[in-house]
Amino acid sequence: MRAAIVAGLVSQVVGSWKELPVVEPTGERSHTGSYVVADRKAVEWTRPAVRYDPRVASGRKRAKVVVLIYDPILKSRGGVRLVEWLKGTDPEEASRILADVVREASWGYITYEIVDVIRLDAFPRKVDGFRYDEASYLAAREAQRWQPSPASYRAMFTETGLLDRFRQEGITELWVWGADGFHLDEFAGYIPNRYGRFGPTDNPWLYRPYDIPEELGRTTWVMGFNVEVGVDNALHSYNHRVESMAALAVGEGIWDSWARDDPWNVFSRVELDRPGRASQVGNVHVPPNGQQGYDYGNPRRVESFAWNWWRYPDVRGPARSISAAAWGGNAFGYQKWWMERLPKGPGATRYGYNNWWVYVANTDEDLADWEPHDLDRFEAP
Repeated sequence: MRAAIVAGLVSQVVGSWKELPVVEPTGERSHTGSYVVADRKAVEWTRPAVRYDPRVASGRKRAKVVVLIYDPILKSRGGVRLVEWLKGTDPEEASRILADVVREASWGYITYEIVDVIRLDAFPRKVDGFRYDEASYLAAREAQRWQPSPASYRAMFTETGLLDRFRQEGITELWVWGADGFHLDEFAGYIPNRYGRFGPTDNPWLYRPYDIPEELGRTTWVMGFNVEVGVDNALHSYNHRVESMAALAVGEGIWDSWARDDPWNVFSRVELDRPGRASQVGNVHVPPNGQQGYDYGNPRRVESFAWNWWRYPDVRGPARSISAAAWGGNAFGYQKWWMERLPKGPGATRYGYNNWWVYVANTDEDLADWEPHDLDRFEAP
């Protein structure tokens, strides 16, 4: 029966999302660049027909990433770079850890290849044209009075030559590292015809294009990381992107976990919101047994259906007792555990691909297959 359903969906393939009519946004433009409506539940929206492609849904995909590090040399601090002076997280190592975690959590579906690491002796330019120099940055840091404008993503692409490189080399993501006061959002993303492909929303944080250049012509993700916090925060930021795309693509732009029964809103349910009811997987801030945000070490036990989500879309089965021991009782462990629960099987339902990683990182359904260099012999580094 399952094979017949999948075969039926495959027969519906008549093209890609690119054949959808362009839909202009409605509502008001927010500070994130997203257009939001006043009340999403009052807006009628029809999900585009599922166009299932088995080549998109499975296999191993290669996603190219550039890591961009704003790490100015501080002459007044002995000529050390900012990251060293802050005793910050190593951006290169943290980026590779994140790439490893995503590969493991997606069962190899997303294989990030870091094609370049660019370390700049500079502060980022902001959307209003402001740019710190060493003196103004250190003064603002001491006073904890930051210039409020967000960083300009367009400037990142144009000042580094990455605009042309992304188009020519098929690079899909930019992972940017900075520090307090740089005002990098945890994630940003531009999606062509976003309003024709995914549901409208009243939440400006689900879609954040800011000023990412539209002439890139394809979905482009910009992750913003801070060297002043640990690598667990990089996973945390990435998982907010996961939440946002799942809410848009699977939840039709609505995130109201206990009010809707679509797969995303069921996946994200927590006992905190309905005491005594069994949790599902939870969300980035609140684990299944959490009693508040960031409650990753709580030994409290609740019932949860989280274990069943590896079988999605049929997640029926008994609930089990769960505590922070399931993820090691820390933030890094929880973010990895949560990411690993994301559905990633073949097939599709009326809600779209059963592999939600398609929406998270292969959004345009065009990533090339990852191919090993040589299967016949071992090559040592």
